[in-house]
Amino acid sequence: MHTFRSPKKILLRHANNDDIKREEDFYTLHGEDELLLCLERGYNGITRDEFPCSTFVRIVGSCYGTFFLKINNNLSLWNPSIRHKLSVPKCPQKPDELETFPWAGIGLGFDPIGDDYKIVWISESRKSSFVYAVKTGAWCEIASPTPQFSYVLPEAVFFNGVLHWEVHCDHIKSQDIYLPSYILTFDLSTHVFGMIRLPEPDWCWRTTGLTTIQSSLALISYRMDVDDTWIRVWRDNSWDVVFKLGTDQLPIEGALQLKPQPSINDGDLLLKAFEEGVQVYNPKTRLRSRVVNFNDASYVINFFEYVETLHLLDKSTI
Repeated sequence: MHTFRSPKKILLRHANNDDIKREEDFYTLHGEDELLLCLERGYNGITRDEFPCSTFVRIVGSCYGTFFLKINNNLSLWNPSIRHKLSVPKCPQKPDELETFPWAGIGLGFDPIGDDYKIVWISESRKSSFVYAVKTGAWCEIASPTPQFSYVLPEAVFFNGVLHWEVHCDHIKSQDIYLPSYILTFDLSTHVFGMIRLPEPDWCWRTTGLTTIQSSLALISYRMDVDDTWIRVWRDNSWDVVFKLGTDQLPIEGALQLKPQPSINDGDLLLKAFEEGVQVYNPKTRLRSRVVNFNDASYVINFFEYVETLHLLDKSTI
């Protein structure tokens, strides 16, 4: 593997929203100061690129500039910086769990001790779990998580050598909605599962996503009775509120802090708002600016991730 740093960029996925045109999705890579565009000139100096596979690809994770792709039940690792894709062999899950694969918990992260990318797969039934290591090109079965849950949300957030999933418990229920009960963690070096408790449950609050803010794991929560979104960070074994994004706003599904610094609220937030696309939000002025698409209304921007290239998949392994 190569090991070097490159400038941090953000990947925006432009998804076709017009069934008649049937155009392919594409992506653009942006520096943190290159997000907003002029409608007349478009993105200055930024080109649109095609994904290395079908339009129906799902991006289910990213780590240091490498993206985790899922096409039906096929998995791939893809690095847009070097335009290479690595196909991952099928996970050797048990025959009775093949049908649950789309609803299983999966995640991509980097093991800093083993200096290796790893993929983790957790079956919905918790009967089996597996780890795939890029260096060996093989899956190995591991002990499944023991905490009780009814299901795990498929996509993990990688932070500080650990994968994090939001899991739900069937015994916590309100208005026919299963509320999240805790965060399941997996250390990629020790292969040990753990858990982080969420803030005390309140039937008005709903978790909408996990991310990283101020160099910490962050929880995005939406208060349904007043349409307010809060962002909390996990520090010193407790949750601290760092952003309150205002009332009468649609739920925020994703967030990134531009030019993040620990314990500092300066710097804009890149928000993914429900049914409103991607926005740049200034916490001081509380102003929002929508990240406008190319001059084609049939596309919507529905995905973004940091491309923090520290470790690149070597071309010889792809």
